[in-house]
Amino acid sequence: MAYRQKFENCFSDSETATDWVYTAFSKALARTEGIASSLQMLKGQGRLPILTLPEETEDLKELQELAAAYREEFGSIVVVGIGGSSLGAQVLASLRDVGDLKPSLHFWDTLDYHVMAPHLAGDNLEKTLFLLVSKSGSTPEILAQSLLVIEALDKMGGKAAVSRQTLAICEPTDNALGRMADKWNIRRLAHDPNVGGRYSCLSLVGALPALIAGVDMAAVREGAKDVLNEALSSPESAPRVGAALHYALYDIENVGLNVLMPYAKQLEPLTHWFRQLWAESIGKEGRGSTPLNALGPIDQHSQLQLWLDGPNDKFFTLIINKADDDSPLMDVALADDDPELDYLKNHKISDVVHAEAAATASTLAGRGKYLRLLEIDALDEKTLGALLMHFMLETIFTCHLMEVNPFDQPAVEEGKKLTKMYLRGDE
Repeated sequence: MAYRQKFENCFSDSETATDWVYTAFSKALARTEGIASSLQMLKGQGRLPILTLPEETEDLKELQELAAAYREEFGSIVVVGIGGSSLGAQVLASLRDVGDLKPSLHFWDTLDYHVMAPHLAGDNLEKTLFLLVSKSGSTPEILAQSLLVIEALDKMGGKAAVSRQTLAICEPTDNALGRMADKWNIRRLAHDPNVGGRYSCLSLVGALPALIAGVDMAAVREGAKDVLNEALSSPESAPRVGAALHYALYDIENVGLNVLMPYAKQLEPLTHWFRQLWAESIGKEGRGSTPLNALGPIDQHSQLQLWLDGPNDKFFTLIINKADDDSPLMDVALADDDPELDYLKNHKISDVVHAEAAATASTLAGRGKYLRLLEIDALDEKTLGALLMHFMLETIFTCHLMEVNPFDQPAVEEGKKLTKMYLRGDE
């Protein structure tokens, strides 16, 4: 497996006292067998595409050809998407140094105009491709941004420029983005209606930007497939064990905060993707824990004090990359062999990160905090695919244990309707 899962302080060490968390965990883990059977049935029937995507390769051939053509033709590519239409792609693209990519890759996951404006004017506009992504084709933010894109391109080169420099990804239904694409002769790619936005990272929504960035999507899906196959067949698989523990701690100890903290800057987008995945999936009917994203070692200097001395209401997951980096050995002679720097002598930067991760884990464990370590030996496509599938499955299993639907988002849809009402001036 591409990662290893370890726990600290989640169960009692006492041999005499009843361990209610372990009892609840054992019962929850047994319940995952029925959930896994249901997922296996849905997979076999093709009714849950996120479970069949890891095995697919044919769609990647067409997307790879499209990505190669775009790399050749354009100097800059902007992904116009928000939430699940953008975050998964950002996670995958993080495997490459986005700032050095040719073409450069940008994500409009905000409505701040000062972020959008530089791409809508100037000499670079004619060399920029815009990927307009909205599953439903009715997301207000994406429709607003798409209008700005079309207006800028139309002023520059008319309908031909709009058609050449945009691509729309939405459901193959009658929707506003689709109608806009048809009017302007914009190519449309079909977003599978059965793949929710926050679960779409392995679909064309994540795959196309990732392929443009040079990411091996076949390897990503292979890593996801390994985790999926084990989770559907083994009750001891990491996603099922993690879900059962989440449920037990929530049910018995009122653990209401779920902290994800990788010790790798490249995994920071993963924490933002996970935050949406967990929050939108589990927060229903008065149930659910709140996801908190963090980044090590940065947040040792901002949140660790609260974590250690504050209430014990958090479940911590630290992702630790055990690989060494390519940094040079530190030469303390540059500071006149200052004795205070002796601990840095002949170490790489990655040695410092490893030491700080180990120290944080040890300190959290020593304070009795509920802790999980996910250790990886390399941050590559297969590992990232494994982590993405782990968190999707862990979320799905936990939701079912809490008896909420992991795939809908009724409160969010209400907010979208109200946004449109306010802009129309409706009371």
